Amino acid sequence: MINPLKKSLELGASIEKQIGTDDPQRLESIKDDLKDQMGAPVGLHTAGVPLIFSALFALLSFVMPQLTVWIAVFNWMAWPQHAVFIGIIITGLVYCLLMFPSMTLISKGSVSALKVYLLLMLLTAVVAVLYLLYTIITLLFAAEYPMGYPIGAFIGLVFILASFICLNSAMFVKTMTFYLHNRVWRRQLKLRQLPKRK
Repeated sequence: MINPLKKSLELGASIEKQIGTDDPQRLESIKDDLKDQMGAPVGLHTAGVPLIFSALFALLSFVMPQLTVWIAVFNWMAWPQHAVFIGIIITGLVYCLLMFPSMTLISKGSVSALKVYLLLMLLTAVVAVLYLLYTIITLLFAAEYPMGYPIGAFIGLVFILASFICLNSAMFVKTMTFYLHNRVWRRQLKLRQLPKRK
């Protein structure tokens, strides 16, 4: 079920071990192997489409429970309700500050950044599941509870599943292969520039 994502992580770990070499021929061989695995040199994978859509779906999933969470926080702290959107905005900014740098580093072929991104997705999934459970329980036991909340919670869960599906796809394996190929290429360029500096 998670074979494509596992393949992306294993490929990245393998390339990170090999990329430390200073041998130009070895780097060229690694790059050629990645090129063969990638297939078509240009396509949706080179545009980073799986990663972009994964991030979009994860962000939408993250947004769903925010209003409920922050209303509860503001009630508990006895803060003025009109300022609830300040909490939502701050949380959204923190989430984006974690997500977008990790995406940038993934696009540079960083496996560590991919692991951070997956951890962020896992936390988002946990929040989505807990929020869905909360809305279902509240719907069952509260006298009046709008159906919009459980529907929104269910949509949030669908979004995080869609985010995971984007990463656990053959296209993302090609995307990661493309990113790793470019990382090897940058390593080659760096090594070629070293004699010039001397």
